[in-house]
Amino acid sequence: MTTTTADHTTKTTGSTGAKTQFTQATDKARAFAKARPGATAALAGVVGLALLNTLRGR
Repeated sequence: MTTTTADHTTKTTGSTGAKTQFTQATDKARAFAKARPGATAALAGVVGLALLNTLRGR
């Protein structure tokens, strides 16, 4: 929710600000993935192996 005060400044509530930041972060991640598909695949592989090793230890 956005409100405008008497001095014409706009204030945004926390949930909308967090939503905006999340959207910006996902847009950056998509742009990175499109620009560098090899690096994205390597990163996904490393994260996948780390997850498997974490679950294997249980």
